[in-house]
Amino acid sequence: MSDVERDLRRKIRDIWPNFAVADAAAWDTDPLVSSLIPAARRPKAIMPSARSVIVLWVPVSATILHTAPSIYYREHYKTLNTLLDITAQRIATLLDDRGYDSAYVPRDGYHGIAGLRKDPSSFFSHRHAAYLAGLGTFGISNVLLTETHGPRVRLTSIITSAELPAGKPLEKDLCIKCMKCVRECPANALSGDAYPGGLDKMLCVERSGELAGRGISPCGRCITVCPVGKKVTPPSDDFVEAVRRYEI
Repeated sequence: MSDVERDLRRKIRDIWPNFAVADAAAWDTDPLVSSLIPAARRPKAIMPSARSVIVLWVPVSATILHTAPSIYYREHYKTLNTLLDITAQRIATLLDDRGYDSAYVPRDGYHGIAGLRKDPSSFFSHRHAAYLAGLGTFGISNVLLTETHGPRVRLTSIITSAELPAGKPLEKDLCIKCMKCVRECPANALSGDAYPGGLDKMLCVERSGELAGRGISPCGRCITVCPVGKKVTPPSDDFVEAVRRYEI
């Protein structure tokens, strides 16, 4: 690692410690990602000068998640998204000041439920960027699983012309195929097939739409029950019931 690269990584870490880097060219060479992500949604289509994609992650509170779907989890989800977007913009500004082309990608690249019904994929996949950076592998739930927190993380990305040392996909599969996510899904959107199959996106979207009408989207059940990652004792049933009284 050069002195310039080392200095950039240190300054990024000063802003946000939880990050990894993917090679922007990996979207064209990785067999899984290149088969799933259209060329128009890869880093070099967004920024032709792209050399690296910096992926930021933040843990979801398992305590709050155990109340999901709920207003408590809805507000937590919104807060994490805002935190990630603001932090990503700070890092993009730092890189821009250093002379590199840099742009962060908003946490959610679609217009709510209406946008998902039109196209159930965002214009840039943070979870595939995280996979290429070596942060995790995909579970039966179709969600990225990390070693430390399982699927209970939120992600965002910064695309940049800065060349930084990049990670590689994990060799071991973190999903233990317990099928808890399949059994827990209220929409019956999971079949149990291995990724990239196994998810009926429109059933998941319609479930999200129904919850949004009650003021308690997103659902969160599949990531709540996943046994991968850090274990947290859930809040009492009485507290969860109290939180759920506030839905519309």
